[in-house]
Amino acid sequence: MYNIAVIGCGVIGVTTALEIQKKYGGIAKVTIVADKFSPKTTSDIAAGLWEPYLLAENDEEDVIRWSKATFDFILKLWKEGKAKDAGICLQPAVNLFNCKNYNTPKWVSVTLGYNELGVRHLESLSKQYNQSFTGGFMFMGFTWEPILFLPHLQKQFLRNGGTIIEKHVQRFNELEDFDVIVNCTGLEARNLSCDRSIVPIRGQVIRVYAPWQYITYLIQCDDDEDACYVIPNRDSVILGGTKQQSFDTTINKNDTDRILKNTSKINYALAKCKKISEVVGLRPSRYRVRLEDEYIETNSGKILGIVHNYGHGGAGITLAIGCAKDASNLVENVLKIKYSKL
Repeated sequence: MYNIAVIGCGVIGVTTALEIQKKYGGIAKVTIVADKFSPKTTSDIAAGLWEPYLLAENDEEDVIRWSKATFDFILKLWKEGKAKDAGICLQPAVNLFNCKNYNTPKWVSVTLGYNELGVRHLESLSKQYNQSFTGGFMFMGFTWEPILFLPHLQKQFLRNGGTIIEKHVQRFNELEDFDVIVNCTGLEARNLSCDRSIVPIRGQVIRVYAPWQYITYLIQCDDDEDACYVIPNRDSVILGGTKQQSFDTTINKNDTDRILKNTSKINYALAKCKKISEVVGLRPSRYRVRLEDEYIETNSGKILGIVHNYGHGGAGITLAIGCAKDASNLVENVLKIKYSKL
């Protein structure tokens, strides 16, 4: 029996732990080790929209492959009638761009269907929003709300025989009794892995009560001051946002005012809705998602096999299942090296 530790209990940690359980069945015991759990993880702040976002230099084919695996996973749950428990909502998303070098992203082919917005449509929307949109498209996609699905997936993990331990891991050698350690610590990997290439991208969002809002809107611009998004969730609508490199998690009034001003161009009533909450989260951004194995020697001379799965920027929810599958394959590599055969 192999003993595998997954550090982190956000969306990347939980989905990776479940994928490892699925792959190894009765020959591995999987333990999640974390100091934060839903509803207090960074993932819980997210609106849960499936859409690749803030992914820096990642290979486009990797992004499509990872994203498709997650989309197919969500679609399967939706078809099986598990949408309520899993926090899933099928909804249309409108993407508008005021960018000089606009090109329709290839990942739209993964969705249930998309349409390019024509010139006349863009002209009408540009007038409405006081922008000069250079392109845009609509597609049918999902929101997959972490604050709803994380507890659901944690229960599934425990039913599968998994164990959850509350512990803040400062060094990998604290877990040297495990056969493999899987690092899903997000921004905390800066310290745990001494990886200064991972940086915080500050995201401030406002949750409002607007049950009549059913469509997601995302406006992306060369000038971030004009960018915004409106994403309906089950019990609220998320207005955003920011993408500033900063560790600051305090509410900034200037950002609040800008978010309300921009989103009110989409629907003026949103600025007058009852505010439920306003929070700031720090996205774990990296020039490239780190999905690789590493081997370190502990003070006692033991060689630890570590699989890294972090640095997903603003797309952790979107990439989760695809990256979890790749991480589980890397676990197999580590075990083969360690024991010569699996």
